[in-house]
Amino acid sequence: MKKTPETNPTHRDDLYTQGIMAALMRAVRRAHLVAHQTGTGVIVRRNGKVVEIDPDPDMYEKHEEFRG
Repeated sequence: MKKTPETNPTHRDDLYTQGIMAALMRAVRRAHLVAHQTGTGVIVRRNGKVVEIDPDPDMYEKHEEFRG
């Protein structure tokens, strides 16, 4: 049987992973936007430590889903 995108599990997994990564990036952009709106920081892990950073405008200003 010829492997097509529908029957190739590796391809399905790649598409699934791409969807997960897209959802995570939307969540990151949203977290930066909410932090900006509320005057709080964004909690991230850097070099194995949990730290609070300022929201990054590049994470939300240039993305259509957050434009009013």
